[in-house]
Amino acid sequence: MPNKVAEFLRFSAADPLALQCDTAEQRLKLAAALQAGASLVIVDAAADLGSMLTTARLEPEAVDLLEQHSALAERHAGDEPAGWFWNAYATALQYSGRRDQAEALFIQAIDLAGQNGWRRLEALASHHWGRSLAEQGRLAEARACFSSALVIREERKDEPGQASSRRALLELSVLEAATRTHILVNKLGQS
Repeated sequence: MPNKVAEFLRFSAADPLALQCDTAEQRLKLAAALQAGASLVIVDAAADLGSMLTTARLEPEAVDLLEQHSALAERHAGDEPAGWFWNAYATALQYSGRRDQAEALFIQAIDLAGQNGWRRLEALASHHWGRSLAEQGRLAEARACFSSALVIREERKDEPGQASSRRALLELSVLEAATRTHILVNKLGQS
């Protein structure tokens, strides 16, 4: 059985206080969009707020928020904010332990991004899905996601993104080696 990891290279805010301030500001943006009835702005603001809440380790609130606006995101499937919405929702579900549900939304975000040429989103969603797969011990699939993200990030000359994908691939190699060692030790123990 592959090694499972609770969290594989989970992003943490460099400045938690700044995240808290940005989250409060994003709540106001969402409230204003809701009051104005601006549906695409609501989807965009909900995606951003959901991502911030997940980064702040407030996944239950993020899931509730994104669940409330998922029908609206469906209606805007041809608009890029919907793709970011599905990635944010998938990530919140992932860190809530609902990885089966998250997987379908990661695929939806990646497919939507690929169909519309939203390469930055495609790379990010592939990278995030790779993390989720690594956490489940699905290492070959995780490697494919990280590799895909890296190719896109190289095409886009996204140096921070490239560094993140390369680090994920390196850490995944360590996890793969540990898994091989674990399997070998178990086989030797059964001999």
